[in-house]
Amino acid sequence: MHCASHNMLHENLVLRALKGQKTERTPIWFMRQAGRYLPEYRALRQKHSFDALLADPELATEITLQPVRRFGLDAAIVFADIMTILAGLGIPYHFRNGGPTLEFRANDKAFAEHFNTQRMQDHESCYLPLVETLRAVRAALSPQHAVIGFAAAPFTLLSYLVENTTAKSHNAVRALLYAEPEKFHSYMQKITDCTIFYLKLQCRAGADAVQLFESWGEIVPEKIYAEHVLPYVRQIAAAISPQVPFIFYDKGASLHLPVLEPFAQETGTVLSLDWRVSLSKLPISVQGNLDPAYLESSPAAVRRECLRILNERNGFAHVFNLGHGISPEAKLECVEAMVETVKSFRAP
Repeated sequence: MHCASHNMLHENLVLRALKGQKTERTPIWFMRQAGRYLPEYRALRQKHSFDALLADPELATEITLQPVRRFGLDAAIVFADIMTILAGLGIPYHFRNGGPTLEFRANDKAFAEHFNTQRMQDHESCYLPLVETLRAVRAALSPQHAVIGFAAAPFTLLSYLVENTTAKSHNAVRALLYAEPEKFHSYMQKITDCTIFYLKLQCRAGADAVQLFESWGEIVPEKIYAEHVLPYVRQIAAAISPQVPFIFYDKGASLHLPVLEPFAQETGTVLSLDWRVSLSKLPISVQGNLDPAYLESSPAAVRRECLRILNERNGFAHVFNLGHGISPEAKLECVEAMVETVKSFRAP
């Protein structure tokens, strides 16, 4: 399978850093960079619903490119949602209440019916908005920019499927694991197979790298994470990383580092770390890890913290990013200070 990255590795800072190479400067992009903190995004959002923006490749392309244009970032992450995978699985969802609401009953019959790659193949046209957006973004940007695709990690998606919305406690998905581990593992495997199909689809459409989001990783302790959750991420890494750089963001990385570090070394996965982890001594390629709260503080505070992270990481492969998604309350002058500090930093 041909992915767009092979002919541009020698010039793309993000891809080089993701592959563990030393770069002239630290490349930067950030999670949720296309979105609510940007006035140009809010202007579009006043005219269109979130669902409508996701469904329109022209608008989704524009939104993906907005932060790259405004801040001169090194990568674009496609404007989509971690629910977008459900489109080709025949599971209705909407964002009318802010967060996602799913129409799904999590049981064996429903999982067998909806979660199979044959179904995705038969309904591949449901992913056309995403595919066309990726193609358009790749065509619009120079080879110096990376284009990043993404998906939810299986455990995070399973939580939504069990709860049908963004849960407060995530007790239901843990209860399923504790009471019926076989059922839990059967669901996780089905989601994993579909996620691999979905990420490969994004690679074919022009994604140079992909990121898996374990947004709810912090709800399980290290031992349970290692035994019951990480093996599925490992399957995805094995399927994807031979083709494009594979980034794994675990919001619970600070709890799981003793198992994540060897996992990253064995699989070539790039760890995207939350802000509670020190990057200083990690002998692996990492992405992260500014606390998003800094972007609601002051430019001076942002500069100080960015320099601290850059100096701490000096000498190791690093893609600068946030430790979680940017908040709608982020101040533009703080974002500017972050990008400017990172782009002008040269190791002493």
